Amino acid sequence: MKDRWEETLFRMAKQEQIIMPESMSDKIEEILCKPSRGKFHMNWKRSLILAAALTMLVSATAAASVGAVRERMEAMNREKIEEYFTQIYTTKIGMDNYNRPYSDTEKERMNKLREAYENEARFPKGELTMLDDPEEYKGKGVALLGDTTTFFFPDKEMSDEELLQIIDFMHKRDYSLQKMNEMIAAGEAQTPVVEEEIEATDASILDGDAVYEPTQELTIPYTGELELDLTIAAGRNELFLAGFNTVHRMEIGSSDSALFFDDFDMETRILAMCQDADGDVYMALWQWPDENDAENRMLVVWVVNRDGKLLRKIDMSPYMAPERIGYVRRMAIDADGYLYLSVAGLKSPKEGQECEILVLDREGNYVSRIAPGEYALDINGGLGVGKDGKVYTCIENFYDPDNPENKMGIASLDIQKGTLGEIYYDIMPEGTIMIDIIAPGAESDFVFWGYNGIFTYNMGDENAKNVLPAYEAPCDWEGARYCALPDGRIVIADVSDYRVIEHPLGKRFLAVPEKTCFYYMPGM
Repeated sequence: MKDRWEETLFRMAKQEQIIMPESMSDKIEEILCKPSRGKFHMNWKRSLILAAALTMLVSATAAASVGAVRERMEAMNREKIEEYFTQIYTTKIGMDNYNRPYSDTEKERMNKLREAYENEARFPKGELTMLDDPEEYKGKGVALLGDTTTFFFPDKEMSDEELLQIIDFMHKRDYSLQKMNEMIAAGEAQTPVVEEEIEATDASILDGDAVYEPTQELTIPYTGELELDLTIAAGRNELFLAGFNTVHRMEIGSSDSALFFDDFDMETRILAMCQDADGDVYMALWQWPDENDAENRMLVVWVVNRDGKLLRKIDMSPYMAPERIGYVRRMAIDADGYLYLSVAGLKSPKEGQECEILVLDREGNYVSRIAPGEYALDINGGLGVGKDGKVYTCIENFYDPDNPENKMGIASLDIQKGTLGEIYYDIMPEGTIMIDIIAPGAESDFVFWGYNGIFTYNMGDENAKNVLPAYEAPCDWEGARYCALPDGRIVIADVSDYRVIEHPLGKRFLAVPEKTCFYYMPGM
């Protein structure tokens, strides 16, 4: 899925011919370049921060057009502004969520009412209800669960008053964000400090065989020393955790990790990992022969046995597309030992065409590229092995600005034909933004990690089922690292704080170990 929010915001900035101060430009760059809390997907929280920065820079003419809306916003007292800002800052999920999607008529009326709100000062008589717990919602009116930014709508068609309350809330939220950013920059306010109490799973469960049960939910605060980077991956009874220049191994149910491999011959970043049936671990790497040259990087795949001994290196340079920086998003190995890579910036050596999925044998020899045909492959590159031993990927419709509805599904990969195999299309519930991780479910054919929660799916069913909505998740859903265990559980590494260090290859955002927690979520 493209970062359409980001594209829209920068297009607006270009049209306004905005010249940003260097300090503001650097701040926005840091916001956008920080490790994506969700695999390079720009969330609404960062979009709002960028939008607030841009809003402060637009012309006086645009500001004057706000009129009565501006007066309504400025009428809020500081306590109310701080309340809105804190709700944004402390939400566990970096996006708006809904207990049901808008109906087509509600969408149409929402657009008209938004124009009436902004241009005719048509304001609601009341405000939406704030909830502390989702069970507080009894199906009447509109309400918001602030902890996860989840809007609750009644089953029946919403009234104009209810839609106006939503519009009013969003305007006040945006304004409060901008105002608080201004006050923080001026030293007149401070960023909220959030201290979250985590209730760990009982030690009697962690010390027993229950940790291996596919129905067992676990909460395990991390006690190790590794500063996590972008990647975690699942082995059979273990997790592999990537830091810079190092990989750790952590047993299922453990709170600590141990060094697995760090014998890299140059500066290294681990992009993706997977484990085969023999226990060998495949690692896709960026390596820099010269750390003073950020663009001079090599893409390679290293194979290490389960004892941490290097077996072989696969040179990816023959697959590099001209003037492109190769990247591996996901990796998977099928029952026959073929390695599937979801990639960007690589080409097939035979056809000479850029490819999104590349298939190699154990030694790294080219086998096939997968052409998705009439479908698009998800930009996050979801890959996973099903119960049948085949590798599946996420597919979606090509983006059409005139019909932006996102339809998604999965498909197996036929390496003999170089095409998609079995296709299960348009299976995700309306409003689903994306799916990424694919794995066999404990009591279903598949379990998915999605931006909207955990889903299960059985072949032949019309739709996948959201068994854990993101707004019910125990942690920051969009900001997590995640992988799927062979037993169907999704493992979430919640990274709530970073240490930023300057490096010749660019800023590094290293997860603070004491602020990292692992959640094992059953896909039931």
